[in-house]
Amino acid sequence: MPVLSVVIPSHDYGRFSDRLFGSLAAQTAGLHDVEIIFVDDASGDDSVDRAEKWAERLDCERFVLERLERVGRPGPVRNHGLALARGRYLFSMDPDDALLPDFMARCIRALDDNPGVSGVYPDYFECTPGERRETRLPDFNQGLLRMQNILPPPTVYRREVWDAGARYPANTDYEDWDYWVQCVAAGARFLHIPAPLYEYHFHGDNFSYQAREHDGPAKAAIVLNNPGFFHPVVVQWAEDLGRGRLYAQPFTRGHIPSPDDVRELLKTIEGKVLTVSGL
Repeated sequence: MPVLSVVIPSHDYGRFSDRLFGSLAAQTAGLHDVEIIFVDDASGDDSVDRAEKWAERLDCERFVLERLERVGRPGPVRNHGLALARGRYLFSMDPDDALLPDFMARCIRALDDNPGVSGVYPDYFECTPGERRETRLPDFNQGLLRMQNILPPPTVYRREVWDAGARYPANTDYEDWDYWVQCVAAGARFLHIPAPLYEYHFHGDNFSYQAREHDGPAKAAIVLNNPGFFHPVVVQWAEDLGRGRLYAQPFTRGHIPSPDDVRELLKTIEGKVLTVSGL
């Protein structure tokens, strides 16, 4: 059994392969007890060819290359790779990002030293053309997760979290946020490593970037997928957003409204209605 399984879903991201696999090769912990599972979602570029070349170069415990018929969403592709994983610890890595050299060593050590936590997550550098900015994440807070996604994609966690039944959904563009909600609802707890250990690269083809166009429905789907995790008032907001009710606005991008936020939205709309009606 490898210590760590790295699942990489990809579609037409071959141009980032050298940065991706180069960052794996540069890990200070080495890859002798790491398995890499590269799941290609019917790419039309040279993604598979590049992955095969890197598979010959990387001194890892196992390199698995899976080719799928076109799925079109990274969440189910991640599920396919995770179902093949054998590692004690797991994480999914986006194919356009890069790990800093100490990522694996720090995350594995933190899990080994803290048997009471389910997973660990570090800070990161947000990279855009011409800029590299450090992003500090908050310490784990279950209440905060109800309003925003505080767990980044390369959160490393124990395979028991996956075995408990969490899966990336196909009905929301914020599938990683939904996945962490499922994990926490099932009892998982996470530890923040206060150090930037990977690079999150932004560009026009990012799936998460494109998800901004569907922000409201994507957030509502998270709530409706996991109604027991959210306050009934927020669940009602999610249902009413789908119905097109006037008060049920999408709210701030990337944030699910709190119960108090929903009540304020209702007050605002009710006040406007009263003003228009002259009452």
